[in-house]
Amino acid sequence: MSESPLAGRAVSLLQPLIGIRGRHAGQTLELVEVLEDGPMVALLDASASPRIQTNQFGDPLTRQSRILTLPVFSEIEADAHPVLRSLLPEAVLEELRALIHAHRDEADPPP
Repeated sequence: MSESPLAGRAVSLLQPLIGIRGRHAGQTLELVEVLEDGPMVALLDASASPRIQTNQFGDPLTRQSRILTLPVFSEIEADAHPVLRSLLPEAVLEELRALIHAHRDEADPPP
């Protein structure tokens, strides 16, 4: 399965931002990975205390931080995901929106 040009450009735009932190809905989130499949981002919930992860028998094994995986693009509107809109620097968000609109214009050319 080949990645779309939009996804590839979005990944290239977001990868240098790995490590940025921001707040959304009272949570401190850190961008820890940009995944080409989707594309999606993995965000570490730095405000929550680590949860106990169990093994296959239900016994406590380790404490792990909570990781959220979100799509880069909103599923309801032609924009970035709402969490990313509050996390990304404004300049990067503008570039991401320009990519989305350029892709939309290519997909739906005027009659």
